[in-house]
Amino acid sequence: MNVVTRIESDKQQAARRMVGRLETLIDRKRLMIDPLYTYAYSGDASSYRLVPALVVIINTEEEVQAVLQAARAEGLSVTFRAAGTSLSGQAVTDNVLAVLGDGWRKLRIHEGADQITLGPAIIVANANKALKPFDRKIGPDPASQATCKIGGVVNNNSSGMCCGVAQNTYHTMARLRVMLTDGTVLDSGDSASREAFRQQRPDILSALHDLHHEVTADEELVALIRRKYRIKNTVGYSLNALIDYHDPIDILIHLIVGSEGTLGFVSEVTYNTVPEHRFKSTALVPFPDPYSCARAITKLSNGGVHVTTGVTAAEYIERRALQTVIHLPAMAPLVPFLTEDSPAVLIDVTAPDAATLDAEVAKAAAILASEGATNIDFSTDADKSAALWDIRKGFFTSAGAARPKGTAMLTEDVAAPIDKLADFVIDLRKLLDDHGYEDAVIFGHALAGNLHFQMADDFSKPGSDTKFDEFSHALSELVSVKYEGSLKAEHGTGRAIAAFVEREWGRKAYLLMSRIKVLFDPEQLLNPGVLINPDPLVHTKNLKTMPLADPLVDMCIECGFCEPACPSAGMTLSPRQRIAVTRERARLAATGEDPARLEALNEQFVYPGLDTCAACNLCSLRCPVGIETGTMILGQRAERRGGAADNIAHWVADHTGAVENFMRLGVGAQSLARKVVGDGFVDAASDAARKISGNRIPRVSETLLRGPGAPKAESVDLRDNPKETGFPVPIAKQDTNTVVYFPACPSRMFGAPKTDLDLLPTTEAMIALLKRAGFNVIVPDGLNGQCCGQPFLSKGFPDEAERVGGKLDTELTRLSNGGAYQIVTDASTCSKHMKEHAQAKALDSSEFLLAEVLPRLKITRPVPVVAVHHNCSAQRLKEQSATEALAAAMAERVAVLSSVTCCGYAGDKGLFIPELNAHATRFAKDDIPDDCKIGISTVSTCASGLSERAGVPFVSVVSLLEAVSRP
Repeated sequence: MNVVTRIESDKQQAARRMVGRLETLIDRKRLMIDPLYTYAYSGDASSYRLVPALVVIINTEEEVQAVLQAARAEGLSVTFRAAGTSLSGQAVTDNVLAVLGDGWRKLRIHEGADQITLGPAIIVANANKALKPFDRKIGPDPASQATCKIGGVVNNNSSGMCCGVAQNTYHTMARLRVMLTDGTVLDSGDSASREAFRQQRPDILSALHDLHHEVTADEELVALIRRKYRIKNTVGYSLNALIDYHDPIDILIHLIVGSEGTLGFVSEVTYNTVPEHRFKSTALVPFPDPYSCARAITKLSNGGVHVTTGVTAAEYIERRALQTVIHLPAMAPLVPFLTEDSPAVLIDVTAPDAATLDAEVAKAAAILASEGATNIDFSTDADKSAALWDIRKGFFTSAGAARPKGTAMLTEDVAAPIDKLADFVIDLRKLLDDHGYEDAVIFGHALAGNLHFQMADDFSKPGSDTKFDEFSHALSELVSVKYEGSLKAEHGTGRAIAAFVEREWGRKAYLLMSRIKVLFDPEQLLNPGVLINPDPLVHTKNLKTMPLADPLVDMCIECGFCEPACPSAGMTLSPRQRIAVTRERARLAATGEDPARLEALNEQFVYPGLDTCAACNLCSLRCPVGIETGTMILGQRAERRGGAADNIAHWVADHTGAVENFMRLGVGAQSLARKVVGDGFVDAASDAARKISGNRIPRVSETLLRGPGAPKAESVDLRDNPKETGFPVPIAKQDTNTVVYFPACPSRMFGAPKTDLDLLPTTEAMIALLKRAGFNVIVPDGLNGQCCGQPFLSKGFPDEAERVGGKLDTELTRLSNGGAYQIVTDASTCSKHMKEHAQAKALDSSEFLLAEVLPRLKITRPVPVVAVHHNCSAQRLKEQSATEALAAAMAERVAVLSSVTCCGYAGDKGLFIPELNAHATRFAKDDIPDDCKIGISTVSTCASGLSERAGVPFVSVVSLLEAVSRP
């Protein structure tokens, strides 16, 4: 056994012993040492990969303390992870990876909204969403804010596009709660905690007091620190804490900021919020060359002083970066003004009122024109602004997706004084080209002199690490020495820059940082090798390789932007993790290097990777390049199907009517049993049967009721239809008030929970509404068993999906007179499938009801408040605004379930894998006001799952609209 193998084996054995120490406190499911889950957590958004010996999901300070004690006892180190969007390799480890669970989701807005207290698992965008009604936000605004979490923002001192230097965590933090390696907790906002800490850890406070006086007495060092923090800088520890503060406790908590989990664990933070002006104007402004663009940005920067009124953001985007997004609709107006070397700047001007905004826009436009901007077109349109900023926020992944397949994406962010920006841009471009990274793109927060660049390389090729090392040294000389800038402006030091901290700061400051690490963590228990690392080649080790696995996902850079949308993330695997494991399986299959490990990954992948993927593809909506992990999983499901499964699917496709009858009868039987013997008995018997059958028997909840079945056929007089009679009819006589209604099979099979509103079943309600609105309604005959084919596709049987769906398509095409009549259905899943796979395109209930029916109705008895869930298909159809508009017409108030993306019911997964539905909706109750008594959805199965989990009955939007509009 070689040394590396023996070390890995020792770590794995230590990890197993840690599990034994922890399993009485932490659920065994949250302690992972198997090959699948350890590999799934082996990467963050950086270009580094390390497979942890143990992954533990932590939820409380007690658990954090226990993990630290167990790791210390077993000689392992601990790395904390929030969202895993870190870009410098600071959230990966081959020891213990402690991942934040649901227990850290505290969010409390203080009176007046001047402050907000947050747990480390709160997503930044969610904090800002909560503050938006108060016209406030938190200062840090990273481009990944829809995914990244507060814990990472604090530990990396993240900033962003509008934050500048003045509004990062260091400067806007009012209070911090932190646990040190010995389990001591300090809450800086609690006087009792501060006093207790003084008694418990006088050694640390005394040492910080001495360091403060040592540093402030060194004028040269003070001057260096002040100069380094005039621009964005996250290289090394926050040495400015030693000169900005006098109280050792204040010094301590500000040293924690930006320490990347190497000094302690942050369990809570209170921010001083900053203004979020409602009046904003945005423009993407092209320039003829980089120099003119950089000069304009320098003039706009207000001398580097951060402002909240005026130009609050100016994002430099070089021409090569623009090319990666040139196809997007928001770019179209700019294309005529772009030459081969035209950069652009994305500008936000904000103000507290319209008049001030106009004045500030005029000032900015004059500056832009003075430097030769070729097109200045400011707009206050919110949608246009959002589209432009989506382009900028997505560069990390869109530029990454433009790289050659099989390469890893590398990203760095550097900063230089704003008055040197023009030359800095040119020199940085030349450096990239000279080192063979001609495909790299540059963009960044130019108001702060902060530039990002991305490049790609295949680290499976010999010499690629040497090339990267040579470039990194050249970059260090350019940024740290020539421009006296920052090698890491906002992404944190991590493994990527640890080898260059001393070169940037000098020997004296570097030794000071080393002393700080030893003071807080003499055992090297927390994230060793990050920030302080004596290995000069650490930045070239453990680099990711990206083996080709599936054309659908090969462009994924594993950024993790998809994860908040995934219903199974945190329960089993996320889309990023499914892709990472799929790549590793493909690599092992191709190389043949470890057949036993490949077999283990393949076997272990079935339930977490295949079975619990809802295949909703909401991940693609969060991914700037639209990668559909769910589609990849559907393909893998199809590959696993054997002859027996194909035969069963073929039989079901031939007997859809019998299956529909069986499902209705089965659901009806369990409903009757609940009335006779009670819910407890039925649930217990069902659980026992499922256990015996290996979960092959479905679990039917009390909220899933027997449906109404197929409504009787409806038809209109077609004698004037020339396609039917052969006689021509003038166009003026054509009936434009006829609609074909296809009651989807879920709406036929499953009914809604009982309410006090005397609701009609979805199918009856739709027919009643259409007639009430004056439509002639055509309902197909022989509906029993008719299906669009979507259930077969989701199970991995595309041929059967096409065969079953084709029959319905033919019938609906005939009934709609070849498309002359509109077709409407009552399930978003079916509508989406038919729009993508059928000739007969069916409108979903929300879009048709809002456009065609609601204007012809009178709302007679609105409900006080209604909860709204946007299921996955509805989101992909982009009909959220339509559903919310309907809800607003039916109720005095609307409460959207913001914590639920896909509800995880996913066709029949709510029956066979109910734990997915439970996990996906675990916070639904938090979104529902106390006085809310009803919710709506556009899919009956989703409504059933939500009814069980959310605490109020969810019904079809159709049924509620019919009830509130009855004469």
